[in-house]
Amino acid sequence: MFDIKLLVKKLVGKKNIQRFRTMFIYPMKLKQNYLMDYHLYKKHSTIFTRNTFSKLECEITLRYHSIEKGFVHSPIRSGFGKQRVIELIELLKNGTIMEHFGSVQVQAAINILCKYFEMHQTNGFDISDYYPEADYQFFKTMLISDFGTKKEHSKESFFLFSNADFKSFSTSRCSVRSFSGEKISKEIIREVITLANNAPSVCNRQPAFVYLIENKILIDTILSIQGGLKSHTETLNQLIVLTCNRNYFYSIGERNQLYIDGGIYLMNLLYALHYYQIAACPCHWGMPVKADKQIRTLLSLKESEQVISLIAIGIPTETFATTLSPRRNYNENLNVID
Repeated sequence: MFDIKLLVKKLVGKKNIQRFRTMFIYPMKLKQNYLMDYHLYKKHSTIFTRNTFSKLECEITLRYHSIEKGFVHSPIRSGFGKQRVIELIELLKNGTIMEHFGSVQVQAAINILCKYFEMHQTNGFDISDYYPEADYQFFKTMLISDFGTKKEHSKESFFLFSNADFKSFSTSRCSVRSFSGEKISKEIIREVITLANNAPSVCNRQPAFVYLIENKILIDTILSIQGGLKSHTETLNQLIVLTCNRNYFYSIGERNQLYIDGGIYLMNLLYALHYYQIAACPCHWGMPVKADKQIRTLLSLKESEQVISLIAIGIPTETFATTLSPRRNYNENLNVID
């Protein structure tokens, strides 16, 4: 039987076998793995098809959460989110969605559309050109429970459980976009990072790094690239950029480990901020290569560093509102394998 490994050893010699692997075998295997990543993402993300409930649920969530954010603004602008509403109505009428209308995400979408219609009706603002009453009546019959439109907080009540038992503490944390403009001291930030640094990582390699940005022009430039905190940046004077360094990963199987370790660190950082009574809003960085290059240049990051997330931080205003963002019931995402 022909043994390719034995042939390679004879051709390159035992001393050069590792060099041969590094130069030829590993690059080939890495390309194969990235090609499989490409194939799976192309096949199963919502970019090209919307042929499963999960994909449709994703599209619905993106749109209803956008409308949800509109209810947090003060004052609320009449007719806001028109295109999102049109798209959401169409998505919710899909037969596959109607088969799962009891799921938390679908119910949250139906709820926010009902509240949207009722608010405009109360204010006497005509939206019938894109949201007819017949659609409202249909969605009203599908609504199982009233979620409201937003959560109202005072600064004191929001941090009431920041030193409580973990269940109360974790449940009380949510994303805040209303900042007073007051800066958090460097001493407190150091305490936050010290606490966040207890996050687990593969083999304790600790690949996460934190950049605190206080230059307002730089903050606004970064957020303009990211594009997710529109109308909330005027009083935002501190921004955290969380990165993971590829230098800390060594195998082909770890090609995406930086996102896992980075995600673990991000959650620990958000908890640490909440513990020290600092309001925070993580801003996703699922951005294309062009944006990666832009922020890397702006912050003089190493080429090996990958931005994981931006986190807007600050002292909240005395009173503020946050989105509802209802969470799934455990029976929607818990799978028990006996």
